[in-house]
Amino acid sequence: MSAIFGIVRCDGAEVCARTIDRMANGLRHRGPDGCRSVVEGRAGLGHCLMRVTSEDSLERQPTTDHDSLILVADLRLDNREALADALDIAGDVLAAMPDSAVLLAAYRYWGAGCVDRLLGDFAFALWDAAAGTLLLARDPMGQRGLYYHAGAGFFVFASEVKALWAVEGVPRRLSDVAIGARLLFPIDPRPDATLFETIASLPGGTMLRLDAAGGMTTERYWTPHAAPEHIDRDEAYYVATYAALVEEAVACRVRRLARAPGLLFSGGFDSGSIAVLAGPIVAAAGRRIVAVASVLAVGERRRVRDARAAVEAFADRPELDIRSFVRSVETPFADLERGFAETNDPGGGSLVRRGLYRVAADAGVRLVMDGHGGDYTVNVRAPAMLGRILRRGQLTRFAREFAARRRATGRSSVAILHDDVIGALLPLQLIAAVYAMRRRFVPLWRTRVIAEDFARRLFASGAIDPARLRQSTPVHNRWGTRWLHLLRRVSDSPATAQTLAGLHGLELTRPFHDRRVVEFALAIPESLQFRNGVERYLARTAFADRLPASLLARGPGNDAEEPDLFRSAAEEAPAALAAAQALDRDGALSRYVDFAKLAAMITDLDETRLADHRRVIVATLGITTARFVAWFDRTND
Repeated sequence: MSAIFGIVRCDGAEVCARTIDRMANGLRHRGPDGCRSVVEGRAGLGHCLMRVTSEDSLERQPTTDHDSLILVADLRLDNREALADALDIAGDVLAAMPDSAVLLAAYRYWGAGCVDRLLGDFAFALWDAAAGTLLLARDPMGQRGLYYHAGAGFFVFASEVKALWAVEGVPRRLSDVAIGARLLFPIDPRPDATLFETIASLPGGTMLRLDAAGGMTTERYWTPHAAPEHIDRDEAYYVATYAALVEEAVACRVRRLARAPGLLFSGGFDSGSIAVLAGPIVAAAGRRIVAVASVLAVGERRRVRDARAAVEAFADRPELDIRSFVRSVETPFADLERGFAETNDPGGGSLVRRGLYRVAADAGVRLVMDGHGGDYTVNVRAPAMLGRILRRGQLTRFAREFAARRRATGRSSVAILHDDVIGALLPLQLIAAVYAMRRRFVPLWRTRVIAEDFARRLFASGAIDPARLRQSTPVHNRWGTRWLHLLRRVSDSPATAQTLAGLHGLELTRPFHDRRVVEFALAIPESLQFRNGVERYLARTAFADRLPASLLARGPGNDAEEPDLFRSAAEEAPAALAAAQALDRDGALSRYVDFAKLAAMITDLDETRLADHRRVIVATLGITTARFVAWFDRTND
């Protein structure tokens, strides 16, 4: 997880080298192997290097080409060889080229259109001194982050927001819309939105061009879609292609590593598939995968299930070095201000994610993978898919799958009708009405902890649509439309998870967010998403000889990454709320947060009620957001 940063002046002034150095200082945690920069007239670009792959040992960025082009890139190219063939680069020459040099050669040949030919995770900036133009680009699913600010007479970009504030003239102001969005959980934030006014995040699959006069244009070069070659094929094709593509996506992330990889491991289909596919490749290099699991203490039981049993099913795999993170005294409210300063985010990073990353980093890992994204790409959890079959009039198949569902889950027919059938038969508008009745027709936004006057101002301005708020069961879309919507949201989002990993000296990558996997997933027919009474039919079929028998026989449901979240948050929430209220000087925080609602939300909590688990999550978010606003205002002062 290297970092890039830079400034382009559009007002005739020259870039100050000291400003570039200050930007580098804010990103040095992502450059343990060196930081370098180039300042030439009205442009300055820099790169902080963390060596992860073998080719990274060749990197000497910024990369220049005949004193006209200057490139800085945070990238891993998965199709180096294919690009080299197309560019007529000999094998011995390629062996001495870092990924950045291959990218620069691709740009020389194809121009900006090269981005659609790149496979891998990347964010880069390319300055053309002769033309006076800057090109920024981010990989299709946004696995590497890139932020920017267009100011009066200058343009500045960086891998993390904090580096932008090293530049004089970049405002450090919170966005009311973003704070309101966080408190309300809107479904559709603006694609480039961040928490800060005038600072944007470049969406995934997007290029940004800055012309010589400072004019800025953006262009989507990719959006989630089904690749034509995968549409309308037979089952044998989908099983074979599933196995080949997922294996290749995993292999691309581990075959060139300079150290052993890490894996955030739950023992489910997503992380379990990564483990069994990466294992032989890593073992061939004489290493083991550091698989880190979030589990409860031995013998402990909570309302939600942890991953211990699922992880133990892999205990006999010699290629896995399985380690555990068990929460001790940590809470979501511990050391909040340090987390705010490190991430510039109200969450400050999940305490469990921090713990998992710490265990991986202590093992010497530099690259860590997780299974995020499997649930809405190739391993979808198909809610009410039985009802979907009935709705399509496939009566024979419905009867067969209903019986199989009973065998696979052990649930009664009544329970299956309730959980897996009825929801698909009801119109979304009716489902929304049922939820409204359960709330006694209280508007959904009023169940959040946002101050009502603040919320009403956001609605009146059109900044947020209250009809698009989340609830426990989505009522805006479902099945394929929902998965596509989730993929677009992920692609658009800032790389906050990667920022947290970078603080621990780690590069985070997600194989199920690989462009090839996404384009295949969206072509998979519904008939192969649910079969024999269970979801994830393709995974069970393609990897039947590699995954543990207990996992292949497993019914629906995932283990919780934070199984002890309720207790860790509920116990400390009253004290954390009191601390937030003490910071509410002159109503600066109650302008955003309704403290009375927060107090009610954490009163009389019962861990046996799942509804109270949701209350704790909402309350935790409200408290940490209030504390973040107070911290941000104070550090601004």
